[in-house]
Amino acid sequence: MASDHHAKDLRRTSTLTAADTFHGSTFDDEEACGSSSADFVDNPTAPVSKKNRRRLLLAVPAVLIVVGVAVGLATRGGGGEAALPGAEAPAEVPAEPQAPLTDAASNNESATGLSIDRPPFAPEPQLSVGDAALLAALDVTAASASVPAPEPSGGGAIESPTAPLLVAVVTDEPTASPTPAPSAPPTLAPTTSEPTTAAPTTAEPTTAMPTPNPTKQPTNPPTDEPTITVPDLSAWAAFDWGTDTDSPTAAPSRKPTPNPTNRPTAEPTTAQPTTDSPTPSPTGPFFFGDEFDAYPDIGANGIHVSKGLSVQVIARTGRPVEFANGESGEDYLSRSDAAGIIPECPETPTDCGYAYVVNSEEGDGNGGVWALYFDKDDNLLDYRELLSKTTDNCGGGHTPWNTWISCEEWEDGQCWQIDPYNGGRAEETKLGGNGGRYESVACDNRNPNNPVFFTTHDHEFGALRRFVCDGNGWDCLHSDPAEEERFLRINGDGTFDWTTDEGEGNDSAFDYFPNTEGIQFHEGKLHFMAKYDLRMFVLDLDAMTYETEQTGKKFYGEGSFGDQPDQNMFGPSRKYMYFTEDGGDTYGVYARYRDGTYFTLFEAIKGGPTDETVGVALSPDNRVFYAGIQDHGVIVALTRDDGMPFE
Repeated sequence: MASDHHAKDLRRTSTLTAADTFHGSTFDDEEACGSSSADFVDNPTAPVSKKNRRRLLLAVPAVLIVVGVAVGLATRGGGGEAALPGAEAPAEVPAEPQAPLTDAASNNESATGLSIDRPPFAPEPQLSVGDAALLAALDVTAASASVPAPEPSGGGAIESPTAPLLVAVVTDEPTASPTPAPSAPPTLAPTTSEPTTAAPTTAEPTTAMPTPNPTKQPTNPPTDEPTITVPDLSAWAAFDWGTDTDSPTAAPSRKPTPNPTNRPTAEPTTAQPTTDSPTPSPTGPFFFGDEFDAYPDIGANGIHVSKGLSVQVIARTGRPVEFANGESGEDYLSRSDAAGIIPECPETPTDCGYAYVVNSEEGDGNGGVWALYFDKDDNLLDYRELLSKTTDNCGGGHTPWNTWISCEEWEDGQCWQIDPYNGGRAEETKLGGNGGRYESVACDNRNPNNPVFFTTHDHEFGALRRFVCDGNGWDCLHSDPAEEERFLRINGDGTFDWTTDEGEGNDSAFDYFPNTEGIQFHEGKLHFMAKYDLRMFVLDLDAMTYETEQTGKKFYGEGSFGDQPDQNMFGPSRKYMYFTEDGGDTYGVYARYRDGTYFTLFEAIKGGPTDETVGVALSPDNRVFYAGIQDHGVIVALTRDDGMPFE
């Protein structure tokens, strides 16, 4: 309906249009011009030559300019709108030279009323303008040219707009010359070329959706490198890895990501760029569990070992122990459990040999403690029994005076002090009171005159015990304590205290930390495991507050730590705590970084029987990591392929 109205209106005013000048002419090449002369002449069938067609195309813009200037001169000083019937163009105004007809010119023709044959599309909304504004639009031809002509209906010619073409608002001062046609037509859709930035990047910037009218530059220029929301390991790189410290540096703010990047930083720096997962180097941290190597002959179904570690079997249950020169006269013990390293020279531990002291968790009086003896170069020299006829020797711990505590885990169990040197003596201590299912021991030796020992109890009503020595050395553990023995009581507000009522301690264990296992002391804090709840408790002994953590929840790399946490041990730099695992068919040994991220050293290949890992300990120079598998009956030594110590 709109096109019919336009045609009628145009025929009523056909005497006023520039087409009168070319009366009797028509276009027979709609594909070249995009319109028909039916809107301009009475005889649409008159033939037109190619020469006349070219003249007509060149003359239309010139006539429009001439008439526009004439209108301006005729109405100057009067203002307002002026209709131009019969107005003659001033002869002194020359026609503007016209460029050959291009796509740009065709677009301009659509603004002046010429029809354009284009593929179907949905036209943009057109602004409603008055008759006078149409001629003024000659100064902004590029903008108006972007408005497409309506699509013809039924395959016929597109009819002219209804507005008279030669009616305009005359300004006080006409422009010196009309705005030239744009050199290229505006695009009706976003271009497909990528935006460029001042500096090349390694990746193409992307946008969620192209805008209808793209700008020359992106609204937000892409950064040189995508921000990688991954961990900041700068604190690790800055740490002096060549020395040990009892006060670790600040933890990294984020966890490292499994997929390091090889892309360089945007600007050169004098320091080496850090990556999300640095590779092992003599001056950098070692990341456990990035990849696994398989050792099918260790464990019932084989084990996976973190790449970068090598494994050597030290002893197997039921077989003689192989020494550097010869072998033992008796078979290695069965059901090995917790273990510790006791150096022969405690003041200069790396100058002498050492003993790997290990428990046997055999029941009914068949348990005990043995030791594997090594020289300072880690050569295995001897194997001896240190304690026998005890039951279920499970966990244990070290004393400040270089002895080992072995705890029995049965109803009337006790804790035994053992010295693998000085005659290999062993004696029951006072730590176990009237007896119980004891697990492990830790010591707070900040006051050497009264060291404080803490003992865990593997029972759902097993209180955590606190024993203050009266003095220091071997004898203090076989004498009455300096003060009455106390028991941990957890309060409901994040605090704790110590009570002399063992019943209250048992109830607190049942409510908060049943069946405790490994325990370690470091820098005023006590770390112990509640295995059935898969939790680690951290007691701040000075602030009398506590925190808990689910073990294995924040994990990096291959493997998983999903079964019961058992024994634990701090590494020499105290950045890592190492764990054994009880239960499941993928039992393993894991490391926890101080920010709470867990890694795998090794774990059983899935599909075998359930078992538990045991006996974690480090040689005095921290270069050999010992561990075992209990039921399968094997003790292994792990070393780093880069020759660096464990941390």
